[in-house]
Formats: sequence, C-alpha cells, structure tokens
Amino acid sequence: MKLRNIFLLLALLATFSTAWSQTSGDDARVRDKITQAVMKVYDEQLQNKPGDYETRFARANQLFYNGEYAQALADANEVLEQVPEKEKNLAFDTYMLKARIFDAQGNYGEEVEALRAASALNPKSMGCIDMLAKVSLKVNDLDAAERNFQSILRDTPMNYDAMYGLAKIEVQRNNYEKAASYVDKAVSLFTAEPQVYINRADILSRMQQYEPAAQDLISALSVGSDTGAALQSLIAMSDTHYDAVMNALANSIDKAPRVGMFYYVRSSIALRHVHYGQALKDLQAIISNNLYDFHSIYGDAALCQMELMEYDEALASINKAIEMKGDEADYYILKSRIEFNRGQGGNYGAAYADLDKALSLNPASVEALMAKARLLISQRKDADALKCVNAIIDRDAACSEALLLRGWINKYRLKNAVAATNDFEAMLRLGNDYNSLRGFALHELGNDMEARDWAKQIIQDGILPGGQTYITASALYSDIGDVEMGDKGASIDCLRSALANGFGSLYEIKVNESPYVNLKLVRRYPEFNTIIEQNEDCFKVKR
Repeated sequence: MKLRNIFLLLALLATFSTAWSQTSGDDARVRDKITQAVMKVYDEQLQNKPGDYETRFARANQLFYNGEYAQALADANEVLEQVPEKEKNLAFDTYMLKARIFDAQGNYGEEVEALRAASALNPKSMGCIDMLAKVSLKVNDLDAAERNFQSILRDTPMNYDAMYGLAKIEVQRNNYEKAASYVDKAVSLFTAEPQVYINRADILSRMQQYEPAAQDLISALSVGSDTGAALQSLIAMSDTHYDAVMNALANSIDKAPRVGMFYYVRSSIALRHVHYGQALKDLQAIISNNLYDFHSIYGDAALCQMELMEYDEALASINKAIEMKGDEADYYILKSRIEFNRGQGGNYGAAYADLDKALSLNPASVEALMAKARLLISQRKDADALKCVNAIIDRDAACSEALLLRGWINKYRLKNAVAATNDFEAMLRLGNDYNSLRGFALHELGNDMEARDWAKQIIQDGILPGGQTYITASALYSDIGDVEMGDKGASIDCLRSALANGFGSLYEIKVNESPYVNLKLVRRYPEFNTIIEQNEDCFKVKR
C-alpha cells in the first residue's frame, strides 16, 4: 500500500474515533490518544521528509477534522507550493480542503476563490459545483448560485438538495410561486424522504406560511426514522409561532387520532411552554387510549398534575412511573414535592424520604440538594440547609441558583453579611443572561436600578417560552418594591403578561414561597385574585 494511503487510513481511523467517542468521557480520552498517535506519526514523517507533500496533505486533513483550522490551512498552502503540476488530483483535493476550512471559519469570500481554483482543475466535479452553489447563496450571489444548482440538476435531475437551493434563491427574489414549485416537486418525487419535507418547511417559513410549514415538519416525523432534525425544527418554530405548530398538530390528530406520536409531541411542546393543562390533556389521551405505555408518560403527567395542584392524581401518576422505572432520581424529587403539598401540606417525613432516595440514586443531583435545602429552611434548620447548598457549590462554583440561595441563608438567617456579599458578588461574575439570576444579586447588593434593567433585558431577550421570564421579572420587581422605584405596578403587569403568554403553573402562581424566586409579595396586590380568575383557563385541563 502506498504511504499516502496509509496516512489517509490513519486519518480516517482518527475521524471514526472522533465520531464514535462522543458517548462518554472515557471514550473522549481514547479518541485523544488515537489522535495524538496519528499526529505524532505525521509530525515525525514530515520532520524527516519536509517535502513529502502527500503526508502533509494527510496531516492537513487531520488538522481540519481536529478543528485546528489555521494549522490545516498552513499545511494546505504548503502542499500547493510543493505538489508537481502533473498531480492535478491532489491539487484539486487540496483546494477543496481549503474551501472546507474557509467554510468552517465563515470566510466565504476565500472559499469562493478556493472553489474556483478547484473548478479550474476539475470543472465537472459535482462536489465542487455543489459547494460553489451553496457558498454563492451565502454571499448573496444569486445568479452564480442558480447557475451551479441548475448544473447539478442537469447532471442529476432528481437532486432534491439542488431543488431546495433553487427554491431559496427564488424566495430571496420574492418569486414565491416558483420557489414553491421546486420544493413541491421534490416532495412529489420523494414522498418517503423526511428531508424534502424539512426543506419545504424551511421555504414555507421563509414565506411566513408557518402552519403549512409545521405540517411539513410533522410529515417528516411521520415518514422517516431519522426524525431529530424535524423535531428540533418543530420545537424551535413553536417558540416563535406556537399557535401555528399547535394547529398543525391538531390537524394531524384529527386525521389520525390513533397515532400516539402526535399527542406526545404536542404534550412535549406544551410542557416546554409551561402549558400544563394542554400537556396533561394529551398525556391522558395517550394513557386512556393505550397508545403508549412508557414511564415518562406518567412522569410528565405527574408533573402537570403537580403544577395544577392536583396532588392526589399526581401521586398516582408518579407512583406508576416509579413502578415502571424505579431508578430515576428525578421521579423521587417530583414525588417529594407532591407528598409535601398533599392534604394540608407540610408532610416533611415523606418529602425527606423521597429526596433521600433521589440522592441515593444521584448523590450529585443539584435539584435534589436544592429541594432538600429549601425543606430544611422551611423548618429553620439553616445550618443543615447550608451544608446542602455548599455541596452543590463545591462541585460547581458557577451555580447561580445555589449561590443565590446561600447568599439568602447567610444574609437573612445566619446574619453573616460578609459571606452573603461574597456570594452575591460571585454571581455578578457569572454573566448577564437569564440563568445568571444577576438581577436578584444586584438587588441584594443595593443596585436596584441595574436590577430593574436586568429584568427588562431578560423580557426583551425572551429566551424562555411560555411567560417564564415574566414570572421571574415579576418576582424581582416585587422584591425591589416597584412602588418605591417609581414604577408602580411593574410586578403585577409582568404577572399579567406571563398569563397572557399562557403560563400554566397554578402552584407557582398561588402557593410557592420557597426562597428565592417566588411571587409571595405579588399575591398581596388587591387585584391579584381578579387577575387569576380572569386567566383561569391557563390552569385548566383542556377537554
């Protein structure tokens, strides 16, 4: 076997290792060892023979797969300086490698130049033409993109990827009818191929036809086994066009009421948007019609029932989930919440027992440790609560939720102002996004104007669907005291906005008082009960 082929085989082996080893940390270490061994072979060979352009080309490929783009590009350029004129195939492959490097870097102008050089060496390469078509579209050279996509179709008339590319061009030209004709043709030719439906959904979305787009994504879920891309796209669409997605799913259920997948997808999207009533309706349909019998169906139903304050029903559901899968720590954490709130509430024995079981299954569970800390706080066992929170922070010093709770314990219970300030200041070093909970730290440090700005920013960013950011902002405004800040009613206005977005946790709205983020102070507003009554549909199981 030629030396070049040996090195390429080594590169492929390392590439295979990269893909295979995504599964665990142990596998990652194996991948790294293989990659290091491969690179060592390349480096030693080139040290002995600097002019070995075949080995350098192989190393450039490996560097590219390693994500070391600058080094890969340097090797590729050196190959082009060394390779003899007669080695046109290797020169072509090197220009194609350069194009892939530039594409990965987002350097599309240089990518075009590399592809043109490759095309001059092999004008008939469909791979090169395909890359030229796509990068021309990225740089908005629509005429060049069209020429190349049409060239692909002349070579392979049923190439649905090229049809999709042409459709994107026509959308940019506002030729919607022509754009639709390309993707419609692809669907008619490949009715059992999920990707053509995903492609058409994208084109319809670009034309702001969201419900038909959602319907196509559902079709992609229905016809193929590789549904990850379609499901991710459908979920992403629901964040911005929730009604269109839910209407499309309702249409699918009307046409095929025995297809459990449709109910489960709809329930999952409703859960993501904190629409527990809608989610519970679909989960109950799955259970009552025997469409699926899987533990997560009952676990999700229990969560919905807990948030809707249907505690007895929630307990029955979570017990069923645990009966089917007893090693799921999250189920015991949820059961702890349910047990604690049943009846008159305050059922500490059962709640602690469930959390202890969760921690026996997952000793590092942040959610379980936080839940236990909050139970301990409610009994004023603050030193024990502090131990739970410390256990979290010892493992993850950047856990903003734990830092906030520890700061609260230190400030309000243990009267340790210095320790509290240290925790709140540590939170400020964690960034400014929603998960940082920065506004609450700013408030505790006395920077209320900045805290209010943070609340406005998380609402503007809108990274969470279903009104959750409004609930967080409402809690913060109420803590600050929005009347004193000259912004009377900000907290109650945020509550209204949360409900307008379908926020469906009755427990969070009416009951939760666990530190730190809650609506305890908002409930004191005289209009609170009226607002909840006006929005009671948010908390009902849809029939």
